[in-house]
Amino acid sequence: MAVLERRHMGVVAAAAVAVATCGAAAAGGGAAIGPLDVPLVVLAVALAGGVVGVASRASTKVLPAGKDVVVLTAVTVGGFVGLYLVGWTTRDHEVEIARLLPLAVVALSVLWPEPNVLRYCLLLAAGTLLGTAGGQTASRPAVGGAVVALAVALVATNRLTAASGPRLGEAPPARGRRVAAEAVAVLAIVGLLAALAAALLPPRDPSGGRAGGRDGALPRPAAPPMEGEDDLDVTAGTDAPSEGFVLLVDASKPDMWRVMTYDHWDGESWSRSPEDVVVVARDFVEPGVGDLAVAPGPRSRDRLQLVTLLAESATVLAAAARPTHVSSEGDVGQGADASLYPRPPLSRGDRYLVFSDRSQAPGRVLRAIGDPPAAAVPSDVARSYLQLPQVAARVRALAAEVTAGESSTYGRVRAIEGWIDDHTTVTADTAPVTTGVDPLEAFLFDERPGSSEQAATSMAVMLRALGIPARIAVGFLPGTRTGSDPQFLVRSRDAHAWVEVWFPTAGWQRFDPTGKAPDAHAEESVWDRLLRFLSRLWPLVLLVVLVAGGWLAWRGVRWWRRRAALPWATRFFSRVERAGAARGRPRRPQETPVEYAGELADGVLPDPRIVEVGELVTVAAWSRREPPADDRARAERVLREAARASPVRRLRRLRGRGSGSRPAPRPTIAKP
Repeated sequence: MAVLERRHMGVVAAAAVAVATCGAAAAGGGAAIGPLDVPLVVLAVALAGGVVGVASRASTKVLPAGKDVVVLTAVTVGGFVGLYLVGWTTRDHEVEIARLLPLAVVALSVLWPEPNVLRYCLLLAAGTLLGTAGGQTASRPAVGGAVVALAVALVATNRLTAASGPRLGEAPPARGRRVAAEAVAVLAIVGLLAALAAALLPPRDPSGGRAGGRDGALPRPAAPPMEGEDDLDVTAGTDAPSEGFVLLVDASKPDMWRVMTYDHWDGESWSRSPEDVVVVARDFVEPGVGDLAVAPGPRSRDRLQLVTLLAESATVLAAAARPTHVSSEGDVGQGADASLYPRPPLSRGDRYLVFSDRSQAPGRVLRAIGDPPAAAVPSDVARSYLQLPQVAARVRALAAEVTAGESSTYGRVRAIEGWIDDHTTVTADTAPVTTGVDPLEAFLFDERPGSSEQAATSMAVMLRALGIPARIAVGFLPGTRTGSDPQFLVRSRDAHAWVEVWFPTAGWQRFDPTGKAPDAHAEESVWDRLLRFLSRLWPLVLLVVLVAGGWLAWRGVRWWRRRAALPWATRFFSRVERAGAARGRPRRPQETPVEYAGELADGVLPDPRIVEVGELVTVAAWSRREPPADDRARAERVLREAARASPVRRLRRLRGRGSGSRPAPRPTIAKP
């Protein structure tokens, strides 16, 4: 088979590998390095580099017989042993492992584009499908496309392997036996991968999550029952929360786990307006009052939360705002604000799955909304979230004073949030408010420590006094991350209250006047985002730097050794050629060293001694003897003085590069 056909087979195989890998990654919700997602566009560009690398090679070699089986099997076994050692072979990590496999395909296909390695890349892509085919994030069209690409690539790589054998004039090997043996080896590796991946896949759980919720190994002590209260008394004191465990949330990033919201304020306590709780149909949560409509589109991994209940029981579900899909063992009811109520209540160890539209608008977007008129607020939002009883004059005056210099709704919200954070004290253990005393005045003006509920109430009431729709939400802070896993352990002490403000075209946006919740609207510069990205990936960046530095050092040592092994005549005359080319006179292929030296002496290096240098190089090359040290030193001195007498001008160098002429390759006369 001709070289062109072998190259064609390689390109077809590499392209099929790229399509299969992208399809498998799409089926698994993308690729990821730990908690950091890798966009499919970046993955596709990297795989395209592998296709270009294969296309640029005139032929493709095959690993020696038997070595491919040893190398690829060792890589497979070593990879799974490494995952086991770092604790990644637990029941909930198969999707994370599958999302790492496309990155391994990129590395192998770009750095090592050989037929059997390309086939191993296909096995990794197949492992991705094994890890995600039964998951909640799997995309059926992507799985189908990946399977078709896998089949095409297997056939193409098999033909490429057969085409890489010796041709006419060489001892013909037992090509059929070799291809059959390699096919058996590939099938053996497929079986090994399938067995290992299948061992990681647990049986499906009726709750929509993974099996193993009640395994007897849940952390203790358990928190008291998590129940949704219809009323929230702000004047009551709070005790220091217990250390009981409430939730274990498996999510790609931290968030505030909201339980419910309150809309009606009577001056001392919050309550929820009467509502009809409806059963969630087909797992799709309808938008609540003021929520933006979200189409039931693809359920991407970054929106997923797999929650294990660690409290004694729960009559309400906690999830990131705003939930769009929910799956539990029984039915789930939905309130007017998209709060979720399991039916029957959950018990300790039960699990549920939630997808949330976790997008929070950047500050610049909210600031660009400006100061919308009152008519821009929908009637249902205004009726529920602008309601106010009699508010103390000092509270209204403080709201106006703090926001006096702001021209946008977002600016006013940030001003009040910042003032409360700077001028009040929030503690977990507070005393009850004295009967007859306004709780907001006591908190804002009397330097009295208060709870997060009092801080959130103060901000919400001040915003409503300015005509800005607001409500308070209760739930939990993100909790503590459990090691390197994307899981968050939530305790009773993480209970918290914050404020949600309604914006046209943006819906409900989270703000926290205590400063404890993650800032959802922080405005970062490009430099800040780059530093945050590198801080997440510093081990990988360090590894890449070390590997790249080692590789460059190894290449540099090899280059220096090869150069040092060349005869002096070859090394010296290459310097003469570079000096001439830099001054606009490259050596022509047919010129001998003597002829070229003469041209340089008559032109760009006007020194008659250059001709003697050319003669010395010719004699040394043909005699295969090194010139005496004195002659070599004299030649070096002549070239240095001639180059110094005729310096290179930048313009001349650029003209020389643009002339289309190139310096000839190293003269073969120096290596007869």
